[in-house]
Amino acid sequence: MRTRALLKRGSIAAVAGALVAGAAAAPASASTPTVERAVAARPAAMNSYCTGRTLPLDCWVTEPVVTQASTTYSSIQFQHGDYVTITGGGCVQTGGSGKTWKRYVDPLADNGLYHGSFHIPGATSGLTWFQYANGSKWYVSGNGGPLVLGYQDDGYGDNGYWGHDDGTGNQCKNVGNAWVHIVISAS
Repeated sequence: MRTRALLKRGSIAAVAGALVAGAAAAPASASTPTVERAVAARPAAMNSYCTGRTLPLDCWVTEPVVTQASTTYSSIQFQHGDYVTITGGGCVQTGGSGKTWKRYVDPLADNGLYHGSFHIPGATSGLTWFQYANGSKWYVSGNGGPLVLGYQDDGYGDNGYWGHDDGTGNQCKNVGNAWVHIVISAS
């Protein structure tokens, strides 16, 4: 039996409940093998968690860190043989003046910045922009390890999730804060 340590927090589950309610998850097929996972609290990343004890695991990162180039989420671990589907969305405050919010996945910007990215150890060769792989399924052929999320900017000090506006070109009008959804399965 493979075991995995995961973060489970009631307060974060309530926040993500609204996201989960709006997202449709594909049901596991009847032939999908059941693999139990151990669940233990890990306070390393307070905005990341997984639900369930068996595959498929349903994991979320609400408001991914955008105040530095990359962040390791040790509460979400991948193992050899896992299949991982990763999806991102929402918006981020990029700082500055005027309308400064940008989409996390495919930002409208004229300087090539503000992209959210991910790294799945054993499946991707480094940080991969969501813009080119959003919703893709990856196979962990290597040893695996923790989820890494990245954010591209030329100045991180004024980024975050404060002072929501409609963003450049209204790209964030009626759009909430950034999020990442990960499904870890056996096939």
